[in-house]
Amino acid sequence: MFDKLKKILIPDKNNSEEVDEGHITGMREPDIDSERLERVSRLTPREYQLYLLLLEGYSLRECAERLNVKYPTANTHMTSMYKKLEIKTRAELIIKYRDIRNH
Repeated sequence: MFDKLKKILIPDKNNSEEVDEGHITGMREPDIDSERLERVSRLTPREYQLYLLLLEGYSLRECAERLNVKYPTANTHMTSMYKKLEIKTRAELIIKYRDIRNH
């Protein structure tokens, strides 16, 4: 068993079938950008507007004013958006989605 782990963790440089550009064949991570884009595409137009404003740094209260909705309505949109994007906090939104603004 140790030999198998050793081959995975320290691949043989002479065996090009096991290593492909520094990755072990068959163990690549899924395309994270396409997953995030797909999640953003699930947002309703209003959720997407809120998403853009939150990424720009506006508070939820400021977003509600800009979208001409009441604060509880903006909060409902934000809760739904967070579920669709599979996040829990504003910090997570900014970290994971700051580079995805157009879909």
